[in-house]
Amino acid sequence: MTLLSLPRAILLAALVLPMTAWASPADYIFSPVVEDGEREIDSKAGIARDRDGRSAWAGSIGLEYGVNSWWATEATVNFGREAGASTRLDSLEWENRLQFTETGRRPYEIGLLFEVERATRSDDGWELRYGPLLQAHWGALQANLNLLFERRLLANEQEPTEFGYQWQLRARSDGALDWGAQGFGELGRWDRWATRSEQSHILGPALFARLGQDDDDPQVEAGLLLGTGGAAPRATLRLQAMIPF
Repeated sequence: MTLLSLPRAILLAALVLPMTAWASPADYIFSPVVEDGEREIDSKAGIARDRDGRSAWAGSIGLEYGVNSWWATEATVNFGREAGASTRLDSLEWENRLQFTETGRRPYEIGLLFEVERATRSDDGWELRYGPLLQAHWGALQANLNLLFERRLLANEQEPTEFGYQWQLRARSDGALDWGAQGFGELGRWDRWATRSEQSHILGPALFARLGQDDDDPQVEAGLLLGTGGAAPRATLRLQAMIPF
């Protein structure tokens, strides 16, 4: 694949990737774009209802800083309630995003995610998440595709590296509101995907709002995602607020 064909490949993969244990309801789309010196409070929340009518919710609050033009780092506190359990502090997370392309020079951006998460329960150990972050533009249409690997370390129960994906389409406008779609999936082991009944895939419409005149003002996202695949929740409502300061 040549670099010139990358934007078309991102859109094709987002549309045809198979709709596939489920992720946190507060999961969100990682961006490869880094802004030097940016400081931002990032809050996420989500609620999911499974096929038996039980609900789980999750939330997080983080502080992000753009160290330079190619590295952004964020510290996050995660909390929530699993189906049938009580609300609790879940984990502490350190996210790092690296950008390998110069913003705006090409119709695509390429980045890398490296994230370390420490569970509050010692039995759950540490979790690593990493993988490429891809973004492309065709006029007003923006497409994202993230291919992510997860590995849990030093836990009582050892687990293999697992593979998941995120995709997003967004029609950008000059107004305060943009419309689009999002999807998240987990396919099981990276080298041997789970059966369809054990995979989780959610997708649906998303709304993006700018609370000001430009991208430096607060922004809010909302998505209503429906599940496909046997392990997916029936419906997930996710919200995200990003407040620069």
